[in-house]
Amino acid sequence: MSSPETKGLLHLWNELKRRRVIRVVVLYAIAGWIVIEVSSTILPNLNLPDWSVTLVTALVVLGFIPSVILAWAFDIGPGGVHKTPPQVPVEAAQDIGEKPAPVQKRDSDKRRSIAVLPFINMSGDEENEYFSDGVAEEILNLLTRLPQLRVSSRSSSFAYKGEHINVKKVAEDLGVSTLLEGSVRRAGDRVRITAQLIDTATDSHLWSETYDREMKDVFAIQDDISQSIVDALKVTLTPKDRRALQYVATSDAQAYDYYLRGRKFFYTMTKRAFHHAVKMYRQAIAEDPSYALAYAGIADAHSFLYMYGDSTPANVGRAQEASNRAVELDPDSAEAHASRGIALSISKRYDEAQSEFEHAIELNPKLFEAHYFYARDCYAQGKFEKAAELFAAASAVNPADYQSPTFQSMALMELGRAEEATAASFRSYLAAEKHLELHPDDARAMYLGASSLVAINEFEKARVWADRALDTDREEPAVLYNVACAYSMMNDKNKAFELLEEAIKNGFGYRAWLENDSSLENLREDPRYTALLKRLD
Repeated sequence: MSSPETKGLLHLWNELKRRRVIRVVVLYAIAGWIVIEVSSTILPNLNLPDWSVTLVTALVVLGFIPSVILAWAFDIGPGGVHKTPPQVPVEAAQDIGEKPAPVQKRDSDKRRSIAVLPFINMSGDEENEYFSDGVAEEILNLLTRLPQLRVSSRSSSFAYKGEHINVKKVAEDLGVSTLLEGSVRRAGDRVRITAQLIDTATDSHLWSETYDREMKDVFAIQDDISQSIVDALKVTLTPKDRRALQYVATSDAQAYDYYLRGRKFFYTMTKRAFHHAVKMYRQAIAEDPSYALAYAGIADAHSFLYMYGDSTPANVGRAQEASNRAVELDPDSAEAHASRGIALSISKRYDEAQSEFEHAIELNPKLFEAHYFYARDCYAQGKFEKAAELFAAASAVNPADYQSPTFQSMALMELGRAEEATAASFRSYLAAEKHLELHPDDARAMYLGASSLVAINEFEKARVWADRALDTDREEPAVLYNVACAYSMMNDKNKAFELLEEAIKNGFGYRAWLENDSSLENLREDPRYTALLKRLD
């Protein structure tokens, strides 16, 4: 076992290498030797005093210490000279590209733990992927309502979509004792769903079942699977828990199908996809006019359209109207209150928005959107301390998400907490890289990952990711804006302003965010930045 002195020396050596001090020392020694050799040859021939060679030698020696200090404090990247960020804390200090450490089981948490893996689409049609994902996610949402269970987040478990599953490895990564996996085959009005619950310690089945029924029975199947899991895990339910487990947002199978399609579009996070999502949600409402989640979906789509691509009063009004209706139809829906909160936020009705977000979190502390939307609301107001706390809470709910740690890092930088910000950026990069392994064309993961790479001093890779995002969709306002942020962080002001101009031309107009975005700190003293803000008044 290494002694503390040995560990300290090893840490110092690694830090000297990270800050490129070793390279500077070697180059300085070579350059100094050359200067001394040349001066000792040339200066006497110029009839200069003998002490001139001694002076040059002394100056070379004296310059050594300042060069080491400057090498420690600063680095040179594509955008010029940058202050070297502090070392990432131990828990995040892994080599670039290394996967996050497995989630450790919490000894203090005695609840049964489970991860619901994405169900395999057996329909032979990739278009039905949204449906198999939706079935698994609905079961996950039902189980999340039970306080007796610790359920791995959707993004954490869905990160294994498309991969060959090693039960023990997945269980170790997610820190769970049971896994639910299954498959869905859909043909016309018939659906065949197979599910099996696996004890990860023994790799044995605790329960399995196959359902071959009409599409209209999909809700009964999901309910039966959830109840069977509860029975297999020997969980005792209160009457309130039983009601929560039997919760059905709609009893109309066609409305549910449209809702799943809309949600798939929404999470693509592009201007075009938001419009498609609204169409799907409206078709869901046409089938079931009392479908609160579909109204909440419409509200979210219009809110994000306002933020990312079409900043018009019309989108604010539609978000307000739809979120109001969602809350009216289902006052106990955390999703509805979170949607209401973000709709109020873009209207700058911040006090009312805060009330809605806090009520959503009270109703469902495990709802990622409640924490994430609330954090964005605080960031847009410049409430960085609260924003950092909420982005951390969102990350705790969904550890596989790359967005929350990105924005958490920005808030922490505004607070002057550079070391914590660097650690958050590192986590964001790792999560984005993992996401891109499964979704290689996701521009959002690319451009947010690029900003995180800049924050951890990986400029060359950041530029590659940023340019990849632009190549994916050059017309998308969100892509243009966020790539501009990455270039601003690299101090390439002309490129950043060029992209911001394009973003605004294509519909970006979320002034509150632009005004408080720490990624644009390098641009704020430039008259072009003031001109951009005036255009958004």
